[in-house]
Amino acid sequence: MKKSGIICILVAVILAFTFVFAACRENLDDITPADSSEILDAVQTVKDKSEFSAESDWDDSLQPQAEGDVTISESGTYLFRGNYGKLTVGASDLKLHFVFDNAHFACDDGIAVDGSEYKKNDIVITLAADSENTVANGIDNAIQIKGVLTVNGSGKLTVQSDGKNALKVSKELYVADARLDLSAANHAISALSVIAKNCTLNVLNAGKDGINAECDDETTAFTAEEGFVSFSNVMYTCNCDGDGIQADTVVSIEGGNCKITTNGEFVENSSANREKYGLEANDFRYVKNGNEYQKVASDYFGNATYALKQGCKGIKAGEIEYPDPENPDGAEITVTQGEYCIVLNGDFDINSTDDAIHANSGSVVVNGGTLRLQTLDDGLTADKLVRVVDGEVTVTNSYEGLEGAFVEILGGSVQVNSSDDGINAASDDSSVDEYILISGGTVTVNAQGDGIDSNGSIDISGGTTVVYGPTGNGDGGLDSETGVFVNGGTLLVLASRGMTEPPVSGSRQKVFAYGLTNAVQPCDIYVCEVGGATLFETSAPKAFQTVIFSCDKLESGKSYAVYSGETKLAEIKLTSQVTTSGIQGGFGGSPDGWQPGMGPGGGRPSRP
Repeated sequence: MKKSGIICILVAVILAFTFVFAACRENLDDITPADSSEILDAVQTVKDKSEFSAESDWDDSLQPQAEGDVTISESGTYLFRGNYGKLTVGASDLKLHFVFDNAHFACDDGIAVDGSEYKKNDIVITLAADSENTVANGIDNAIQIKGVLTVNGSGKLTVQSDGKNALKVSKELYVADARLDLSAANHAISALSVIAKNCTLNVLNAGKDGINAECDDETTAFTAEEGFVSFSNVMYTCNCDGDGIQADTVVSIEGGNCKITTNGEFVENSSANREKYGLEANDFRYVKNGNEYQKVASDYFGNATYALKQGCKGIKAGEIEYPDPENPDGAEITVTQGEYCIVLNGDFDINSTDDAIHANSGSVVVNGGTLRLQTLDDGLTADKLVRVVDGEVTVTNSYEGLEGAFVEILGGSVQVNSSDDGINAASDDSSVDEYILISGGTVTVNAQGDGIDSNGSIDISGGTTVVYGPTGNGDGGLDSETGVFVNGGTLLVLASRGMTEPPVSGSRQKVFAYGLTNAVQPCDIYVCEVGGATLFETSAPKAFQTVIFSCDKLESGKSYAVYSGETKLAEIKLTSQVTTSGIQGGFGGSPDGWQPGMGPGGGRPSRP
């Protein structure tokens, strides 16, 4: 069994990208994807724990153990068939191979498969082909190993703990080929790290996390050697009250399918609940409408507010916490410096009360696959970078769709529906110069708040970006602190008029922004050159009063029109790099640059 070298799964995935989290940039109109090997350097220290035997050999002539309670104190291979009470590992430094062939273990008053008393044991459980095996207990962990545990084989293992965790492993847990069905009052799986490939993991229910990978208590700085979850071609389903997957350092998922449902419980804002659940005032960010909860802004003042009593994110990574050695009874110390990350390339269905995918002090990278996300909070959120390289990301319901200090969309497809900002670049670190970069792919945003909002700059240099922005005048389709730059690609923004921000005049591609006299109700619209070709078509799902458009076919001196059916909504002649009409200038307009359009009316030209 090979357990040395570099973790191949993580390196293969992360070699596809490198990045740096810049504090500043010299050229706001020329953002390029950040480039660094910092995360690679961190991940290279992770040991290769993915290349292990998928099926261990065993001698079918072995005699079954006697039924009842069994204690094993010598290294070797042991075959189990039939019904047992408690299986106990009775010594340290053992290499044990347990073969379960329709074996059933049950212990009502303790650990059913117990390796908790002795350290440094290396245990392999092989599930015989076509076998169905069970481990169950009432008040403790069902399986607890103080050492390394590998589960392999092509059989099935059902583990149920009515008291604590289904699987508790102090070192690494490896799973290959097998099927595990898990139920637990606490975590379904708790281990130092979890490495799985070509297998099926079903968390039928868990009172806390589906999978929980935590560093040792003695770990006081970021390390890529522990606290991670690595999946390769794993079928993972999870229904839990905590996080679907929680890792202290890194989550890497390549291939397979993850279907995660988290069930958060809300509590009302009160001093008793704050003390009982360790909540702060800013945790109470939800209001209740009937039986539904909705997140509100941090400055909300109104009726009773609610908070989740525990975290229940779909996939979470980052921020090692450990007790303060000088004050063991006080608050834990949090390590925020490190290359924490979530790297995804597979098929994901996540329906979570809390954030769907969340990286504390770290980054989220989507390298491919399909992500379908529903949440009452954020879809993809990271304290550092959110990057979509390829694949399809669909956020059907969220508070904010994508959020990070830096957001990069380099390819693929991103579709966002949000009750607040659709895509947001923000950071609590005042030294960070936030940005949003869209250089490829297809981006569609339907937001009730700002469509695309950056506390720094927005740079669109490729791909197709369509924003269906707010209908209220307190937000805008585009909102930036230091300017919106359109240097390529196709951009269409349909939004309210009150907070319109057109792109800056330093944009390399021509843009027009037109403010209509009256709001236009949902309709099919298209943009065309007057007397010429149709440049873009879409169906607006809600009312709008501003149109911002750019593509590489716009030319200075020519006139362009926007139509709804047979009705001309606007006509504008391009006289500058960014031509505006009927809006207040913002970054991109000035009175000298305004060119009034022809206004509503007129017939619809024939399509070429």
